[in-house]
Amino acid sequence: MHQQFDISPEEGRRAKWPHEIFLINLIFNHIFVFCATVAVFGSFPYLPALVPIISFSIIGYILVKASQVAVSGETWFVKAHWQIAARRNRFFMLLLTVTCVISGGGLWLSSTMGWAKVQTIALIGGVGLLPFMIVLLVLIVLGNESVYMARDGKLSDGFVKKPPGTFIARQSQPTQE
Repeated sequence: MHQQFDISPEEGRRAKWPHEIFLINLIFNHIFVFCATVAVFGSFPYLPALVPIISFSIIGYILVKASQVAVSGETWFVKAHWQIAARRNRFFMLLLTVTCVISGGGLWLSSTMGWAKVQTIALIGGVGLLPFMIVLLVLIVLGNESVYMARDGKLSDGFVKKPPGTFIARQSQPTQE
C-alpha cells in the first residue's frame, strides 16, 4: 500500500525528476539506441559498447545527485524519491555489469573456441540479454509507477516505515569521533 502526503506541485516535480532520468536511460538508451547500434553492427562492431557507457554515466549522475540531495535542505519527500531511484540504479548497475561480463565472456569464448556466429548469438542472447531485457521491462514499469507516485505525493508503506535517516546515503551519516 501507499501513504499519501500533502505536497506542492513544485515538490512533486522535483520528486519525480530522478525517476524520469532513470526512465530515459532505460527506454531511450537501452531500447532505442541499442536497436540502432545493433542495426549497424556489421559496419561498426564496437558501436553497441556505447550503450553501457552512456548508461553508466547516467547511473553515476543519479547516484551522485542522490547523495547531494540527501545532505541538502531538500524536503524529506524529495529526498526519499531520490533514494528510491538511487537504490534502483544500484541494482541496475549490478545487472548491467553482469550482462556486460556475460556478453564479453561469450564473445571471448566464441573467438577462443572458434564457434560459429549463430552459436555465439544464441549464448549471449539467451544467457545474458534475455534476462536483462525482462528485468529492464520490470524496471520500466516500476519507474513509471514511481513517476506517478512522486507527482501525486505518494510513498510506499515499506519505505515510510523505515526509521528516519536510514534511507539517507552513507555520506550523510554523522561521523563518530
